[in-house]
Amino acid sequence: MPSWPRSAKWPTPRVTAMPHMPVLRVVALTLIRRHEEIDPLRVSRLSERIAAEKIQVNPMVCIEAPGGELVLLDGATRTESLKKLGLEHAVVQIVQPGGVGLGTWHHVVRGCSPDELAAAIEACTEIELQNGAEPPSVIANTGSTLHVVGPGLTANATLSALVGTYVGKWNVTRTTDPRPETTASSFPDWTAVVEFPTLDVEDVMRAAVTNDLLPAGITRFVVPERALRLNMPLDLLDSGATIEEKQDALNQLLEQRARDGRVRRYEEPVYVLDD
Repeated sequence: MPSWPRSAKWPTPRVTAMPHMPVLRVVALTLIRRHEEIDPLRVSRLSERIAAEKIQVNPMVCIEAPGGELVLLDGATRTESLKKLGLEHAVVQIVQPGGVGLGTWHHVVRGCSPDELAAAIEACTEIELQNGAEPPSVIANTGSTLHVVGPGLTANATLSALVGTYVGKWNVTRTTDPRPETTASSFPDWTAVVEFPTLDVEDVMRAAVTNDLLPAGITRFVVPERALRLNMPLDLLDSGATIEEKQDALNQLLEQRARDGRVRRYEEPVYVLDD
């Protein structure tokens, strides 16, 4: 696995240890390394929402890398939206690689015919459709399944080229179960399911290290004790204070909420109905 550059270091500000609290740190956005591509339209929409609400609702989730940089597991759209607004710092949750689970999102393509989808894929000269069911594959509602290859491309670039043939053209919904019978019961208007190969955390780390990015929306991280609804005011992050001072402001915010009984830890799975 490639080594991390040693030039970038991020400060180690005072982080208050509160019982049963995740590790939350104010970091420079330039030190966050994405492992996946972004959707510019989603970035534009979210940046407008953040500017209107004037808060960072949820922290991004990162793994600390040996060179001092941070591999972003969850929150690529948030990261790019905050950058677009001109912020230098943001709040992230630091997790350990062994403490997270990684699943795969598959894509349900809707709103077109199988022939239209096949034509869009075939129009991309970088990839080819072949007989076979090995992921990455396209499972059509007609019953046919075709394997996708990218001669001369890396595996990640092949996936990105494939996703680029339909994202932005038709409706795309994520699913954890690519079986046609499951898809048909959940999405009666489905055209095809794009099934992606299984990934692990090392694949994600390598994608970030080499800048060989995965397409947006296929990695699904399960983070126990994930921090949600932080609602960090942007004026604290966008001030002229040092990163240490901003960390202290974050610590004080969390300590006050804990004293007020506003910090909750849920054991059971939850649904977030407005993320």
